[in-house]
Amino acid sequence: MGEMIGKVYLDTTYYPGKDLYSDGAIEDEMLAIARDYTPQEFNNVIREKESWPILYHFSHIRENILGWLPFTGEEKVLEVGAGCGAVTGVLCRKAKEVTSIDLSMKRSRINAYRHKDQDNLKILVGNFQEIEQNLTEKYDYITLIGVFEYGEAYIQSEDPYVDFLKIISRHLKPDGKIILAIENRLGLKYWAGCTEDHFGTLFEGIEGYPRTSGVKTFTKKEFGKILKSAGDLKASWYYPFPDYKFPMTVYSDGYLPAKGELNRTEYNFDRFRLQLFQESSVYDTLLDNDLYPQFANSFLLLIGREQPEIKTLYAKFSNERDRHFDIRTEISGTESGEKTVRKYPETEEASEHISRLEKISLNLSELYKESGISVNKCKGGKNYAEFEFLNGITLEEKLDTLLKEGKTDQAEELLFTYTDMVKKIHEREEFYKTEDFVRVFGNVRLKPGLKCAAISNIDLVPANIILEQGRASVIDYEWTFSFPVPSQFIVYRMIHYYLESDGKREVLRQRNFYEKAGLTEEDCKVFAEMERNFQQYMLGSHASMLSLYRRISPGKADAVIFYEEKKKEAAQKLQIFLDTGSGFSEENSVKFPIKDRRCIVKMELPGRIQSLRLDPGELRTGIRVCRIHWEDGTSAQFCTNGVSLGENLYYFGAADPQIQIQRIPENVGTIEIELEFEDEKETSEKFWNIYQKREQNFRIREAELQKQENVLRTVENSKLWKMYRNVKKV
Repeated sequence: MGEMIGKVYLDTTYYPGKDLYSDGAIEDEMLAIARDYTPQEFNNVIREKESWPILYHFSHIRENILGWLPFTGEEKVLEVGAGCGAVTGVLCRKAKEVTSIDLSMKRSRINAYRHKDQDNLKILVGNFQEIEQNLTEKYDYITLIGVFEYGEAYIQSEDPYVDFLKIISRHLKPDGKIILAIENRLGLKYWAGCTEDHFGTLFEGIEGYPRTSGVKTFTKKEFGKILKSAGDLKASWYYPFPDYKFPMTVYSDGYLPAKGELNRTEYNFDRFRLQLFQESSVYDTLLDNDLYPQFANSFLLLIGREQPEIKTLYAKFSNERDRHFDIRTEISGTESGEKTVRKYPETEEASEHISRLEKISLNLSELYKESGISVNKCKGGKNYAEFEFLNGITLEEKLDTLLKEGKTDQAEELLFTYTDMVKKIHEREEFYKTEDFVRVFGNVRLKPGLKCAAISNIDLVPANIILEQGRASVIDYEWTFSFPVPSQFIVYRMIHYYLESDGKREVLRQRNFYEKAGLTEEDCKVFAEMERNFQQYMLGSHASMLSLYRRISPGKADAVIFYEEKKKEAAQKLQIFLDTGSGFSEENSVKFPIKDRRCIVKMELPGRIQSLRLDPGELRTGIRVCRIHWEDGTSAQFCTNGVSLGENLYYFGAADPQIQIQRIPENVGTIEIELEFEDEKETSEKFWNIYQKREQNFRIREAELQKQENVLRTVENSKLWKMYRNVKKV
């Protein structure tokens, strides 16, 4: 029983006759997309739809989770829980045979349509437990990508997660491996305010799922126990970042992130989130204390009966670009402990981009030879470029360390040591525009007198400079152009990409680095335009995840800003100054708390008092005077430095609102005061509306007076004109 969609066979032998779960109408839309568009067109569809489900199911970034694994092309793969086929395509391209299982017919059809040209794919539609009992093949790889957490639904037993792995293991070849990707229950993003992925609630996973059931994620320690109970299975651990759904980098225990490297926090495309703290700084703290693996956002496990050995320690994808520039960088280890770096093209079109790196390496070595900076040499291979692995730390990490130690002056001095080197290298001849320059950077309006070199590595930024035993080496130079680029632009990028890429460096933004580097405000505007044009050249027609964030994500609330506002609000006091004949002074004042934007005071007054001043702190806000009464119930007369908005509401645009009471009745005993503090935004909008109306009325009146003046000018010598002029002066 089944059907063919293109070259893909859908086996419906075990299909129960109807889908037992569905996301509703969006699945019909996804089916139409899979049927009517090619995979190369999916990115355009994502950009047009601006929809989380479309992004999640059709983004090619999903495939990165498996795209780095060293398949030979002879493997047989079982994909459990294939869904709409987000990662099925990469398996089909890398393996000999792929068998996918999913319970949903509609999702299986989506999968089949999007991969209809793959003749090595078969999809089994139905319940996993029923299908599994009839599997006769043994597999090299079995994938559980975003599936294991649903173990309770797949396996009905007392210990479903352990039994899930036991059942899966039965279908492995002796040296076969399970590839399992899942969220870490203790992932840092959840501590920082992201909601739990499956339930959309804050802190649900890190609290141990006290309010929900049916789906569970696990910590690294908990996984260790599951693997032990499932037959003493062994695992190699990998850490996809920012998470396994949209991984751009995959780390391992053999190669963990460097400090300053983890600064991407745009996770929440699906739900609103809190931002409780600056994650990049906390990542640095975790790395300093060898705790990153426990708090990585996601896990990727390679599981086998024996310890899986994979040479690849690190993979970084640069495939959010035009297809001519899509590449992957890998770091691999040998048995002797040595490491090598390779760059691979992710598309056929990117092969040329990789092949030119060896020549660039030779040209830059010649350019840099007198500067004190060396170049990480490149050797071309069969469809890859290989580099020596350099130990040491990046200039970026060194600068961050100095900042953390409070050595801000030293950090500044070190950064400018390298901007001076950039100038020395690239200020060899007069700059002139070429057609290639305009094609990449746009026909920007540059000032005369700029300097350049014959070739230009514009990516000479702190993250790409390795410091090792007094030597500085450039490790990434793919964006090197064989036409003139102003040296000042390279300096601009060096400063910009250090200052602006991480919030923890904000302390340096007040130090006028651009100005100190000889860059005027106008220079920076032009160079920012050049950078935008370059980014567009690099992206081509591709819409990156980052560019879609504001269009798809519901946003986030910065809890630190909220806290500071509330802290400031909580610290506000109504200070009442009493003038008993010698003016207002701190010594002769009393403070009362403002709670919940409200202050109620009943105060005994001394016998001799000339005036009162009510000073409600430093709030820039609106204040509603609900009542200021003497003990006999009569209202006190007052004046303010605020603007009346009507209904006893006053707007204080200045930072020091005051209410003064000048006339104090004789022998008054007490005064009762009740003030309400309005929302600043709402009050300022009311003020602005009133101001605009008054301005409009003023202009109308001014126009009327001008008309009258024009009429009277015709009789300028008349008595009427002289009278008008005298009135106008007054």
